[in-house]
Amino acid sequence: MRRLRPHTVGFTFLLGALATLASFATDMGLPVLGPMAQSLGVAPGRAALSLSVFMVGFALGPLVFGPVSDHVGRRPVLLAGVAAFATFGAFGAFSRTLGAVLLWRLLMGVGAGTCSVLVVAMVRDLFTGVEARVRQSYVNLAAGIAPIIAPTLGVAVATLGGWRAIYGALAAGGAVLLTIAALQLGETLPPTPHESFEVRRAIEGYARVLSHRVSIGYAAVIALNFGSLFAYVSGSSLVLIGILGVSPRMYGLLFAATSLGLMTGALTNARLSRRGVPHARLITWGLAIIVVTSVLLLALTIAGAISVWVLVPLAVVGFVGQGIVRPNAVQGALEPVPEIAGVASAVLTALQMLVGGLSSAIVAAWFDGRSAISVTAMMSITALASATVYALVVRPAEHRAALADASAS
Repeated sequence: MRRLRPHTVGFTFLLGALATLASFATDMGLPVLGPMAQSLGVAPGRAALSLSVFMVGFALGPLVFGPVSDHVGRRPVLLAGVAAFATFGAFGAFSRTLGAVLLWRLLMGVGAGTCSVLVVAMVRDLFTGVEARVRQSYVNLAAGIAPIIAPTLGVAVATLGGWRAIYGALAAGGAVLLTIAALQLGETLPPTPHESFEVRRAIEGYARVLSHRVSIGYAAVIALNFGSLFAYVSGSSLVLIGILGVSPRMYGLLFAATSLGLMTGALTNARLSRRGVPHARLITWGLAIIVVTSVLLLALTIAGAISVWVLVPLAVVGFVGQGIVRPNAVQGALEPVPEIAGVASAVLTALQMLVGGLSSAIVAAWFDGRSAISVTAMMSITALASATVYALVVRPAEHRAALADASAS
């Protein structure tokens, strides 16, 4: 069977679909944490650990399998990741104890994280420069559909068979993607000689990425921006429902609106990149949008002027900035180290999950039930830190690298 060609819409859509596994696995289960806890005979707070262990697996999987893919190829590792997601999702559907659920969720996270990091690496294998930034934007655009439909889909599936049906649906979706990917995706790693995988080489690869100021600087920009985004995602229900009195149904619509902001930003970035707007200018614009909206929300919170019709529109605009920054920053992190793109992808994914998890934990611990200060302050702190890293670390390093290239030529 003829495989999908990299420049086709179908190829981009398939990569975007593979990148959505984590969103569906987390967002579909949110409405049924209570019923799952009741079914397993545990407290709701303990059932929520299923989200935490999934994110741990999502962070750890890329650290192992990203370097492996640099040596054995992207395709076999990607297929193994999808297979793990589907298999352990099916196991989760038949779990009888919370311990079993947590184990299978952890391994599902490993599979989803492996898929996520390899999607990024595959784009880097196939494209460079402007075209790579455009493709990263289109993958993000396709992946942005998941947060919009996943919560509603989760409720619909749960009405058919409870929380177990959701795990079954995730397993079925993973199996479908596995079949399509096995038939349609070819190997993207360039056909050059690669040594067999060794732990020592993987460690050397990590050391190289962590010491490369441009690569690790962009990874930090991505992680801190994700911390700002996740501060809103994790705290939005606490503020909108708990403080501002929004109904759960309306909350779902408002949450979808913010996801549309991400998609709008990704589409805008793709079009502007096509027209020749430099990536540095796009990142600067995107970071400015994120910082201004975050700080404005913090100021309004301090002034006691926060409301639904202020919080959500500003969050949507801020998410547009996120959609502009991320594709450019991802490509910026990978471009200097193309031969170890799997390692670089693993670093930025793990760092992103670490900062996102810390941001979410701080928001939850700081939240007092009366004000949105924990959410808007955390959004502002991480946004300002991201802009600072870009201005003081990434841009000077890129400038020095450009001068070195010019003098060498």
